[in-house]
Order: sequence, then C-alpha cells, then structure tokens
Amino acid sequence: MQVQSLPATPPPRSALKIQRAVLVALVIRELRTRVQGRWLGLLWMLLEPLAHVLLILALFGFRRQTVSSTMELPVFLVTGILPFFIFRNLARRVPKAVSTNRSLFSYRQVKPFDALLARGVVEVGLYSAVYLSALLLLGWVGYHAFPVAPLELMVVSTVIVILGFGLGLLFSVLIHNRPRVDTFIGMLFLPLYILSGVIFPLHSLPYEYRQWLMWNPVLHLIDLSRTMFIPHYQPLPGVNLTYPAAWALGVSALAMCAYRVYRHRFVSVG
Repeated sequence: MQVQSLPATPPPRSALKIQRAVLVALVIRELRTRVQGRWLGLLWMLLEPLAHVLLILALFGFRRQTVSSTMELPVFLVTGILPFFIFRNLARRVPKAVSTNRSLFSYRQVKPFDALLARGVVEVGLYSAVYLSALLLLGWVGYHAFPVAPLELMVVSTVIVILGFGLGLLFSVLIHNRPRVDTFIGMLFLPLYILSGVIFPLHSLPYEYRQWLMWNPVLHLIDLSRTMFIPHYQPLPGVNLTYPAAWALGVSALAMCAYRVYRHRFVSVG
C-alpha cells in the first residue's frame, strides 16, 4: 500500500520579510486609492506647480525674465516650488494615513508606522515624477533646467524628505483627535511658503531681516537646491546643509520618541 506523503509546510517567514510584504501591500493600496477614479487629481498634481509658475510669470508680463544674470525665472520658480511641495505634502498628508488605514490595524502584522511610511513613499514617488516632468517640460521649451550637480541635489533632496517625513510623523501624534491643532498647523504653511524664498529671491531684503529668516531650515534647503542647477547662483550668506540636516535628525528623533509613546492610541477608535 502506497502511503501518500503530505505536502511540506513552507518555512516560517522572518519578521523582516513580513514587514516588507506589509509595506509593499500598503504602498500598492495607497497608489490605488490615489489613482483610481482620480485622474483629474493626478493631473492637478502636475498643473498645480505649473499654475504657480504661470501666475508669477503673468505678474512679469510673460517675458523671459531672469532672477539674476545666471538663472531664468521659470527655473528659479520650479526648483523652489516642487521641493517645497514635496516637503509640504510629507508633513501634511502623512499624518492622515492613520485615520484612513485604521481598519487595517486590527491585523497583528500591520502597525500605524507602516501606514505612515507607505504614505510617505507614495508622496515622494508621485511628486518626484512631477518634479522630473516639470524639469523636462522646461528643458523642452528651451530653459536650462537640468542639474549640474545631480549627486549633491540627491543629498539635499534626501534631507528635504527626512525633514518632511519627520514633521509628518510628529504631526500625526499632535493632531490625533485634535482637529483644531490640524487646522492651526495647516495655516502655518502659507507664511512658511513665503518666508522660504520659494517664489521670490530674498537677497534684496535688509540684512537684519535675513538674519531672522536664516533660522528657517526650509530656506536653506530651497536655496541649496537651486545652487545644484546653476553653478554661478549665489545662495544667501550663511546657507549651509549642516543646519537643516541637524533639524531633520532632531525632528525625526523627537517624532520617533513621540510615536513610541503614543502608538497604542492610534489603534483605538475615537
């Protein structure tokens, strides 16, 4: 009599493989939620920064204006607006991943941090594609919109991403079940947008005002991002990468500590 052998049970997966599978599944879910039935929303992601550029150009009469003798105005605007949008969306959209994915936290393998990280990956991926598309469009029109220091640009962009995600993680704790705090934080991004030199150069401001603005780490990152496109572009005196990098690491460490203490409240309803 022939004995039928039972199929071998697959070996148990390691914690790292489980974590990776969960993250990949959440990223795919985020992409489907963002894309499915929302093609106009994706189109607006590309049109929003271009609309900002066209609005500023309209104020200058649609002429081929230059910020200085070395940088054209459209390049100046795109290289400021898109990095700021990546930073802003990480800080503002990442916290919302907790509420939109709370039903998944009943599964033991899914943690709130997985949902936050997946949302951050999607935001960086989508807006990086928008950034590249805007630069290609400017290059096709005839502007000098390609980086002359791509490796240094990647380093600056990495600091922008770390700072934005760190703030997003910290905000996820601060705004949890606190809608008024969420509204207040959202209001802060408009003055930050203006005071970071995104749409106009800050070189013409008096020295005493510029000294106060140098406390803003986003200003350093936006100005450094522009130097990677035009070699002779002169950043503001005092702009460096060490200061915003210290901010990014400090905010991320504080956010991780706050998340560690607060993480169980994300799972509870209410």
